[in-house]
Amino acid sequence: MTESSLHIQCLIGIQCQDFTMLAADQTSTLSIIVMKNDVNKLHDLTSKQVLGIIGDSGDTMQLTQFICKNLMLYQMKNGYQLSTEAVVHFIRKNVMESLKSGTPCIVNMLVGGYDQLEGGQLYTLDFLASALRVPYGVHGFGGIICLGLLDRYHKSTMTETEGYDLIKTCVHQIHERLFINLPNFQVKLVNKDGIQTLPAITPATFAAQINF
Repeated sequence: MTESSLHIQCLIGIQCQDFTMLAADQTSTLSIIVMKNDVNKLHDLTSKQVLGIIGDSGDTMQLTQFICKNLMLYQMKNGYQLSTEAVVHFIRKNVMESLKSGTPCIVNMLVGGYDQLEGGQLYTLDFLASALRVPYGVHGFGGIICLGLLDRYHKSTMTETEGYDLIKTCVHQIHERLFINLPNFQVKLVNKDGIQTLPAITPATFAAQINF
């Protein structure tokens, strides 16, 4: 797995006062061959935290399972869940240790969560173990295409419907402008009520729209 191969996958995330929303492509490739278009790249960590992860399927699966099982164990032993910030530090520590061991996990991630006091939270992490809290975040070539749209239209006061529409706008531009075919995007919402899976965004989503 090389750093460059991360660019052909895509993660998009936005954080607002009352929610966080993550979207990820569902394409799995092997060299120039598309293997699947229904891969799950958004994983529920706790009842109010979601991990979006892209990279080699072996690395993503191993790291995701390790994180989920350890967070579950922590909750069983202590009776409460870690905060989103603490989860991010736990993930970052493990990515850093894999780098130091000489067998790095080449993955990029977005972690979205909701806190009763702070509202929506979004963190971006990369394979070099850097982490940053952001109002919106992206990974991959598709995400780079979306940065201008997110910078212009993202507002912390957006409603969930407005946030979903902004994600749809980003995916539409990926369909129109990216040379790589990423047809299907799964979307998850985290708010005070927990985690919700929103309708997937596919080419059929825009089929009836003449002008978007």
